[in-house]
Amino acid sequence: RSRTHDCGNAHGQYPESFSAYFGMIFQHQENSSESIQPRRPSASVGRRITAFSMDFILLTFVSILIMFYLPRIIGNETAEEFKRLSSILGQTFEQEEPNKEQVQSIMLEFSQFYAKIHYEFIVTLVFITYFLVGEILFQGKTIGKSTLCIMTCSFRENSPLSMTQAFLRASLKGLSCSFALFGLINFVFFLFNRNKRSLHDLITGSTCIMTNTPHSEVSNK
Repeated sequence: RSRTHDCGNAHGQYPESFSAYFGMIFQHQENSSESIQPRRPSASVGRRITAFSMDFILLTFVSILIMFYLPRIIGNETAEEFKRLSSILGQTFEQEEPNKEQVQSIMLEFSQFYAKIHYEFIVTLVFITYFLVGEILFQGKTIGKSTLCIMTCSFRENSPLSMTQAFLRASLKGLSCSFALFGLINFVFFLFNRNKRSLHDLITGSTCIMTNTPHSEVSNK
């Protein structure tokens, strides 16, 4: 009786244990297949340079607009001073042989004028905002990146950047566009890094990958 009872317990328990066991296995495989996402190919050097060049040209155009319209926005007095300096500079270059000392003097006045209205600070802030909007609102794609079908993501996973990563990356990239020395350092890192990652990529743990279409999204894991 005891053996039959034991066998009865065994026959009553094993199928339940096996079903639970195989259920755990299948569930684990399903979860693994969901968590392991195929990595998209990295963006080529040519695409990254072209995309950045497009963004840089756009931002240069924006900075020129700011150069001309910022004095008007600040006030009439600032606008009149800008007109005066522009008139002097124009008259200087209309001469057949412009006086170098006069040119240097007017350029120094222009430099002091733009420092007074915080031109470089405002332009840098605009640059940072441009890249930050692309990172956060458009899944890591600026206008240049979207055109070339590439996007920013985490280096180790095909996942979007965190807010901290996005802000730091946009700040470093904006500074690179605004200040030549910082941009040169960033470019040197890009040239000599094995994975062709710039300084802002290395600091924030990010990289650029291909997208299927300009509006595709990465997995939000």
